[in-house]
Amino acid sequence: MSLFFAILFFSTTGVFMALWRREQEISRKEKQARGLMENEVAAGVDLKLRSDMLTRLANGIEDGLLIISPELRVMYMNRSAVRFLPVSTASVGRPLLESMRDHRMVDLVAKALHEGRRVQEEIIQTYGDPSGRRDQRVISLEVVLLKDDAPASPLNSALVILRDETEKRALEKIRRDFVANASHELRTPLSIITGYLENLLSGDLASPVQQKRAYDLMNKHAQRLARIVEDMLLISRLESGEGDVLRSEEVDIQACVMDVVGLLSHVITTQNAKVEVTVQKGTRVRITGDRYYWEQVFFNLIENALKENPARGLKVSVKIAEVDGDLEVQVCDDGVGIPGADLPFVFKRFYRVEGHRSKQVKGTGLGLSIVKRAVEAHQGSISLRSQPGIETVFTIRIGAARRLND
Repeated sequence: MSLFFAILFFSTTGVFMALWRREQEISRKEKQARGLMENEVAAGVDLKLRSDMLTRLANGIEDGLLIISPELRVMYMNRSAVRFLPVSTASVGRPLLESMRDHRMVDLVAKALHEGRRVQEEIIQTYGDPSGRRDQRVISLEVVLLKDDAPASPLNSALVILRDETEKRALEKIRRDFVANASHELRTPLSIITGYLENLLSGDLASPVQQKRAYDLMNKHAQRLARIVEDMLLISRLESGEGDVLRSEEVDIQACVMDVVGLLSHVITTQNAKVEVTVQKGTRVRITGDRYYWEQVFFNLIENALKENPARGLKVSVKIAEVDGDLEVQVCDDGVGIPGADLPFVFKRFYRVEGHRSKQVKGTGLGLSIVKRAVEAHQGSISLRSQPGIETVFTIRIGAARRLND
């Protein structure tokens, strides 16, 4: 009997042990499956995070980015690409030509895909606005191939990078024009000075009268050279953006204008001109600023009016008034004026009005550029209107924040 119970005990124990091992195996496999599932979920979350990060990165780039398939269809485009295309984000999935509508761009992408090499080129696009004005935009297009060993892989496509180079090209043109114009302005007085020096050194100017005339002319053009250099340095300081360019002091605008009129009194008298300064009753004329630059502003505006109209009795009016809390200064003259087509450009350096007597007027060609930059450096604004032969008006507005109580 005891043998039977022993056999039964060992048999039952074996069954329970087998069941326990099976449960352990099942539990182990469940844990493995759960671990694999958790890894897959984690991998999926990580992939989504990386995808979102790349999307944010691409959308944060100012350049337009597009991925183009070998069949010339748009597979992807970032947010900035919309600025370069005439259609919206609906471009994804559409043919590239429908999106760009510029055969030159499409041909460059097709060329890069066909020849299997990087391509880069600048394209000038001409466009118009509702007013009928035509303008140009310079677009740099670069095509970079995305290659993969698998022939059917979506990576066998092209990354198109679009960059707007319009402002860069405009700045380069301004720089080239400035160097060319500055060289021209400097060359004339230098040529005169060196020419008279050669005559003096060679003994061609023997008489004291001739020598005196040569010295006077050389001195005059040396002063012109110094004025050109000083004006260029002045513009450079104003455009530098340095915080210590302007001094902060109390400036009486009325007194500043009167001092400038005094400096130009000889020219005013010689030309039989008339300069009037009027101040609206109750106007506070004191501001915070740099008196040196305000003297330059008013000197250039009044001198410019006198130089442009030397042959007759010019009337120049300087009117100081308070308008909507701002200080407004108008410099008006009744001279020859400026044609409407030239008004947007008169504040550019060395700009000369075509067909105008300013071609014969001597000067640095930088005066109005200095005026504009000096006013803007004081957080002010300047505007211009002109009716040729009737009136030319420069209007300066100085914000209330710079006004001082009298």
